[in-house]
Amino acid sequence: MPALATHFSPKRNLLCSRENAHRVASRLFDAQSGRVSIVRTGNPLQPFCVSTSPSRDAHVEVEIVS
Repeated sequence: MPALATHFSPKRNLLCSRENAHRVASRLFDAQSGRVSIVRTGNPLQPFCVSTSPSRDAHVEVEIVS
């Protein structure tokens, strides 16, 4: 099975960044009340995701609460 390529386009690198996840989480937090979390996924194509209800075993990097 071939390994995933580690070199992504500049656009992909921007979209996959922790900074972009933080921007998305901030916008979501501003749009609704409650907790918003940035979760590390371990997937190189989507290393971070934003969630309003992460699972118990999720690797939460940042949590924004009101």
